[in-house]
Amino acid sequence: MRFEFDRGGRSVGSAQWEGPGQVRLDVSDTRERAFLQDWFASEVTYLATAFDEDDEAFQQRRRDWTPWEFERACHALEGRGYRARRTPSEAVEAGRGAS
Repeated sequence: MRFEFDRGGRSVGSAQWEGPGQVRLDVSDTRERAFLQDWFASEVTYLATAFDEDDEAFQQRRRDWTPWEFERACHALEGRGYRARRTPSEAVEAGRGAS
């Protein structure tokens, strides 16, 4: 899954989810890149559905842990002034880790 980002009418770059905790960024601006790295690696809190009194009411997950969370994180960037657009994924290179 891959998204391209624009901000203020200019292209920022792209992010591709490659696996749990592995997002490949193609962003040339160092500040934008650092922000996006931190954004995807940070955790969000979800209200859980508790069916048993031993279950936790809240769950914390990284934004890059699953494709669903990655896609949600990309769209959440729109609230921070980015425009996120899903594009075709590029080939995943064997052995490549998070960027």
